[in-house]
Amino acid sequence: MTSRIWTNRLYLITIIVHAFCFPSFCQKEFKINDLLPGSGDFENWKVKDSIEIYTGENLFSYIDGGADIYLEYGFKEVASCKYTNFASSSFRIEVYKMTSDSAAFGIFTINSSEKGKPVDLGNKALLYDYYLDFWKGSYFVRCTSGQRDNGLMDTLKLFAGYVNDKIMETGREPKLTNVFRVDKTEFRNIKYITGIIGLGNVFNFGHGAIAGFREGVIGYSDDKILFTFSYPDDRKCREWFASAKGKMQMNQKYSDYTQMENGFTIKDKSGSSFCFIPYKRFIIIIKGMGWEEAQPLLEQIRKNLNN
Repeated sequence: MTSRIWTNRLYLITIIVHAFCFPSFCQKEFKINDLLPGSGDFENWKVKDSIEIYTGENLFSYIDGGADIYLEYGFKEVASCKYTNFASSSFRIEVYKMTSDSAAFGIFTINSSEKGKPVDLGNKALLYDYYLDFWKGSYFVRCTSGQRDNGLMDTLKLFAGYVNDKIMETGREPKLTNVFRVDKTEFRNIKYITGIIGLGNVFNFGHGAIAGFREGVIGYSDDKILFTFSYPDDRKCREWFASAKGKMQMNQKYSDYTQMENGFTIKDKSGSSFCFIPYKRFIIIIKGMGWEEAQPLLEQIRKNLNN
């Protein structure tokens, strides 16, 4: 009886092993190029040459001078393919696999501008005159046309939709973007950054003034800009805040430094005010508002950071 039980158990184990290990029982191994259309997927359009794949630091050989920021966010690989038709029209699709949905969101935001028109693709998509960007899950996708043509842009959206449907992941924005959910102030063109390369692409406080952060968000509202930087813990935040305070005072681009009860203010050469405030493990900076004027907004930001 005991031998029969063990025989049945071994049989079940064998079935399970086959189900997980043999192709006939499972889906084929997924590759990033599987997300791109082939020559037969859209009538009159075909792949020109072949799909190119770049991984890790090989990205430098694909993006001349622009690979650093992808690697800073967290880059795994990219699949790039050019498509052409009988009329010699062409466009390119690039699918970037990042290390997380936050990384994909970040590279999407750093490439975005207010000129983009929202499109219903992925987690978020923007259409420009010559290209379309979207992010979904841990993927950032760019579709680029060589010319401004309404018909070609419609085709571009169809191809983008194909890629979108192939990506089975879902994603969410980083929690830090919650700071922008405040009353009476609408923030737009939000940027999510994870290092000094990203920050340097958006705003220059001066060499090393803002550093050491784990992640940061930047949002615009009329003539105001809100910056929020997150640090590993309260102690690290206080150390980097002290460093920022010293470097801002020494920078000749700024003047009128004023120490406040919990932070400081300073002005740039155009006369625009900056409020610097440490809060728990965050550094909050508001450009375009004086200290008293900024207090109601700061109160809402603090509440958001506590949630």
